[in-house]
Amino acid sequence: MDLHQIEYVVRLADTQSITKTAEEMFISTSALSQHISKLENELGTLLFKRVKSAWPLTEAGRTYVEAAREIVQRFRQMKKDINDIVVCESGVISMGITSAKSSRMFAGVFPRFKERYPNIRIKLSEGRAKEINMLAEKGILDIVFSTTGFDYPGLASQALLHERFVLSVPRTHPLAHLAKDAPKGQLATVDLCLFKDEPFMLASPNMTIRIITDRMFAKAEFTPYVLFESNSSPTLYTLVDYGYGASIIPMGYIKENSASVYFLTNPLGEWDNIVAYPKASRLSRAEEYFISLARVFYKKEFGYINM
Repeated sequence: MDLHQIEYVVRLADTQSITKTAEEMFISTSALSQHISKLENELGTLLFKRVKSAWPLTEAGRTYVEAAREIVQRFRQMKKDINDIVVCESGVISMGITSAKSSRMFAGVFPRFKERYPNIRIKLSEGRAKEINMLAEKGILDIVFSTTGFDYPGLASQALLHERFVLSVPRTHPLAHLAKDAPKGQLATVDLCLFKDEPFMLASPNMTIRIITDRMFAKAEFTPYVLFESNSSPTLYTLVDYGYGASIIPMGYIKENSASVYFLTNPLGEWDNIVAYPKASRLSRAEEYFISLARVFYKKEFGYINM
């Protein structure tokens, strides 16, 4: 039994797909299957059931994986601690990001990070907030730049930016003139129920933005007519510009000189842009430095959001 075998089992337990696990772990499916079979022979019991293309855990497998996750996490933490002690400043940071905002942050921060830590490689994963937060909670990702909206008991987090949601409607909308009532440099506030008869373009139901948006509609005591749903935020906002209806967007997506106008709403929608990491691990110096750069970037680039 070696660490690679333990890592293979943990990842296969998460994906239940030997093909996907093999791709992620850079090993052939046949070699991965042999590693699993060898380990099972050593233990004298099956860890996985072979059900068509799926590999669910057996009862023994669940017991094994519970201990294996802790072993993998402790080993990764040990490597971080040793790197910090000897100041070798090398290794890998597995990082997750979600939105266009965090992608923009990464592009802005990465060059400065590499100046100080040229030998540290960042393995970047992009996905939805729920997905990458779950990967961080399992210890697969070291740190993730995400948003609030779900509760993950296994994660610690730091808030980087508080962001309110706004209603976006075409400038041709009959109520668009209400935007002019706001003081200079601010947004007017409207009751969301004024737009209950509008067609809405919204994020897909499994996205964090949509979950928060649905809470807003529930507080406003109406169910909107949803004309269009998409995982692509830019697509939704472009449709508003073209006059197809309204949408709810985070303030950071406001575009200057667009064909839409924006309102703060009653009831309010909001979230925090955060960095999260497993509670069971300690941040390395390199990770702390990356987070400090990200905090400065968010404040500089998106500080206006807190107006």
